[in-house]
Amino acid sequence: MSIKHSLVRGAALKAPLPAVFWWLFAGTLLNRLGILVPSFLSLFLAAESHTPATTIGVLVGVWGTGSVLGALGGGALADRTGPRGAIVTSQALALVACAALAGVHAPQALGAAAFLAGCASTVHKPAGAVIVARTIKESEHVRAFGLLYWASNIGAAVSPSVSGFLLESSGYWLIALNVITATAYATIAFRLPGAQPSTAGVTAAKGPESLSGLVAPFRTPATARFLLLSFCLAAIYLQKQSALALDMQAHGLTPHTYGLVISLNGFLIIAAQPLVSRWARRLNVDTQFLLAAALVAVGFGANAVAGQPWTYAAALVVWTAGEILLVPQASAFLVRHAPQGRTGSYQGAYHFVWNLGLVLGAPIGVTVLHTWGSVTLWTGALALGLSVAAVHTVSSLRDRRRRTVPPGASGEFRA
Repeated sequence: MSIKHSLVRGAALKAPLPAVFWWLFAGTLLNRLGILVPSFLSLFLAAESHTPATTIGVLVGVWGTGSVLGALGGGALADRTGPRGAIVTSQALALVACAALAGVHAPQALGAAAFLAGCASTVHKPAGAVIVARTIKESEHVRAFGLLYWASNIGAAVSPSVSGFLLESSGYWLIALNVITATAYATIAFRLPGAQPSTAGVTAAKGPESLSGLVAPFRTPATARFLLLSFCLAAIYLQKQSALALDMQAHGLTPHTYGLVISLNGFLIIAAQPLVSRWARRLNVDTQFLLAAALVAVGFGANAVAGQPWTYAAALVVWTAGEILLVPQASAFLVRHAPQGRTGSYQGAYHFVWNLGLVLGAPIGVTVLHTWGSVTLWTGALALGLSVAAVHTVSSLRDRRRRTVPPGASGEFRA
């Protein structure tokens, strides 16, 4: 590599991001800090509404349904109204959900509130990708998505301690935190882009083609394959929120120990994500996906032989490295493959399959754990993750062969 090329590349790495991105960064952090996640929703309902445990389980499931559907709706909304409209809508839903949770006790009303809270947790997410696509050059997309992912994890790391402290005083302080952060993010949204100045993207999202726009990512071969592989990885990764805690408990570890181990995930992301993202720029897309899938597979597969806190923590370090590689690159991949005016819908499809991985993967994982044991569960996770890595390997080799075809011998390939 020449000295000149090195200097140019170094300057590119340090290129400042626009002010609008940093407003989005601040809003993402605030949102993740105050959002009412299922675990604290359950604690709030038990403490303040005296809702039975069986009903709470159903309400958490309703929250999950809202998060899955909210991702798809949020993507279409971001394309049609612009990022500002999608974010303001999501925070308005959060405020309505908070008002309902604070003022009603009937199971049906609580179900509606839980559904709205679930929708609010994902409606805003595709909007961030639309902002990145519109305001930042493609070479900096992975960096930008990595920073947004970093902000989200900073909020996620601080949120449990803040929420737990507030909940000890009163569950309504928890609702108040959500109200404050939702209002702040909605206010920030007015500094973000509105509808696309050009009518191309907006027109494309209107009319009878709206539904076909939602399913388009699942009908395009490259993105459909990627979304299927992402769902498989989500089903593995999101066992951290269900089967992993039960497995650790079965090995005699306390919930407090589980909390300490799982908190290492957020700490590692905060500490290592900027460094890993910078290093990963040297790798091509398929290599990053392959490596991420392999790390997630091996990390969760290692739980089959874990039994002590340090062994679970060691496995967590491995699958966290896969997570750090995967998330920013996944968003950048879909931005590159989305047609003009459809960035939000393609990001919405990704968040849809990711949340679906929790909704479907969690009960499957728990069932396998209780029926066939932890070795079967984690060995199955290893096999599924390595299968995903194998598909990325085949894709990478095929793409490499296509690039060796002389110019003009085949159509343009878009990586």
